[in-house]
Amino acid sequence: MMVACSVKSPSGQIDAMLKRVTVVERRVDKLYDGDFSYLVKEYAALDTTVARQKDINTEMVLLQAYLQQFETQRVIIVKNASLSRQQLSNLKDDVKKQLYDEATTSKYIKDEEKELHTMEAQLDYFQGKFDAQKKVVKQLRKE
Repeated sequence: MMVACSVKSPSGQIDAMLKRVTVVERRVDKLYDGDFSYLVKEYAALDTTVARQKDINTEMVLLQAYLQQFETQRVIIVKNASLSRQQLSNLKDDVKKQLYDEATTSKYIKDEEKELHTMEAQLDYFQGKFDAQKKVVKQLRKE
């Protein structure tokens, strides 16, 4: 019975992946409520102040592009996380019922791992871009 709970077992792998889905969901919310909201406010503030005194069009266009890109991707990431959660839960039930052989189970786990990795990479990308944009915004406010 101890084998079923080990991380190497399909159930253990699925449980670990479900935890990662939860982390993805929290990260996307945190990014949206935190950095994204902050940068949207800063964009508006810069647009009515600094942008009127000097040409910061290049910086503003880039910031706007990242914000729009995140706004679009956020919806997709949230949808994909929900779908992954459902797929993993179904797979976990199917594994318990022993519906698939080891190779099939392994393939489904790999497919879900790929999806999860993609979502995590997207969040890393946006976190990096937003961190860089926060520095740009601070610099523009000083000038």
